[in-house]
Amino acid sequence: MTRPSRRTLLGSTATLIGLSAGCIADGTGSPTDDDDDRDDADEGSPAPDSNESDPKSVGEDGDIEDLPNGVAGYRTLAYQYGSSSTESDVGLLRDADDAANWLEERSPSDTESLDEFVDETDFETSILVSLESTTPTPCYEIDLESIDVVESDGEDDTGTDGDDESEGGGDDDGTDELVLEAAVRDTSAEDEVCAQSIATVGRLVRVTFETEPLTTISATIVGHDGSTSSVSMASDSASASESTSVDSASGSGSDS
Repeated sequence: MTRPSRRTLLGSTATLIGLSAGCIADGTGSPTDDDDDRDDADEGSPAPDSNESDPKSVGEDGDIEDLPNGVAGYRTLAYQYGSSSTESDVGLLRDADDAANWLEERSPSDTESLDEFVDETDFETSILVSLESTTPTPCYEIDLESIDVVESDGEDDTGTDGDDESEGGGDDDGTDELVLEAAVRDTSAEDEVCAQSIATVGRLVRVTFETEPLTTISATIVGHDGSTSSVSMASDSASASESTSVDSASGSGSDS
């Protein structure tokens, strides 16, 4: 047998190395068309936006749809705090100073929301009205049931008929009156046992007017036991009367 020459062995080795290199290159080469398509799809997909939804304003719109003339809109915010008071209370906040003093006198469970609610108020066109009532447990809240504007004839008229010939919203003679009606409702479930701890439940109401805000208001609150409390207030003066009639169905308090 003829032994292969050294030149032949070297040539065969070089060929084998070249073939091996080609196989390795094929296995680690450029991505296939499928990979390209997948990359293109990824590039075309929008990145998730963690701030996709804008924060909503503090407070909530109520269910009162038929607002009186002169009232552009309203928002409310429920709150509560511990209290030993036994009376309902209504407050008229006409500017930021009034609101700051009102907040200092209370220790609500959610101070931040109330602060934001006040900060969002434009007192050039709006007023804040606080409605409060004392309850035997914290499992209650106040619901605003109606908003009206009536023409005052100089006497205490707290009626809520919305058919009066009232233009609403800050007449020059100051005879228009904002009328609010609210009621306390139990928020506990049937099988829920609420702690027997006296609380003051409240709702801060922001009423926005089409023109100058009204500065005379009256409010009627039906308490958890069915009693009514009516408050009339003009600027910084206020008078209140309270009825303890549990059978009162109309929810209107006695005249101040």
